[in-house]
Amino acid sequence: MPYMNSHWLLAACACGLSSLAAGATPETDAVYPAAEALYLELHEHPELSGHEVQTAATLAGRLRALGYDVTEHVGGTGVVAILHNGPGRTIMLRTELDALPVEEKTGLAYASKVRTKDDAGNDVPVGHMCGHDLHMSALVASAAILVQTRKTWHGTLMLIGQPAEETVSGAEGMIHDGLFTRFPKPDAALALHVGNGLPAGKVGVVSGIYDTNADSLHITIFGKVVTVVRQLN
Repeated sequence: MPYMNSHWLLAACACGLSSLAAGATPETDAVYPAAEALYLELHEHPELSGHEVQTAATLAGRLRALGYDVTEHVGGTGVVAILHNGPGRTIMLRTELDALPVEEKTGLAYASKVRTKDDAGNDVPVGHMCGHDLHMSALVASAAILVQTRKTWHGTLMLIGQPAEETVSGAEGMIHDGLFTRFPKPDAALALHVGNGLPAGKVGVVSGIYDTNADSLHITIFGKVVTVVRQLN
């Protein structure tokens, strides 16, 4: 192919941990066990936004072992991994790193039992409730497939581990730290998100900009405490 096919990349990224039903390939079969093990490890050890130290180190280590040129601490705990494979376009794949201050009550053997202090000093539970653990695992699986099949494509692959997605600060931090000046500027960027809108084993593809904005709304309610005394006769 003249350059990396973006739809194929998205499919590879999404299928890294999807159902091994019809449509699975020898490449996805080969990387699935390691991807599943990574998912379980990440799920059991989540970290809050801006504090993804071990998560980032794990992701960086896996990508470095595959042969990627990895830079850590981009915009905080951000990770950038580059694979040059001859002339061609630059394609970026992105995953998030952070988890939420939410207690997991699934009862699964690998359920998160992590508790930590948040930025306000409160003791909070931590859990991967939005699928970022799966996104990271799928990214690593795709990274492995693209290394193994590098004779079939050429160009530059740029993998991003974005911190603090849940607090809407991680992307801005990476950009301010030179994400698109210190590293190749991508011709196309791809991301994925798990969801329950499709049956297991199905992948939805959307072209163009989709779900790229995040807003936060804080509401303070002022009121009076009223004590009601009921007189009994």
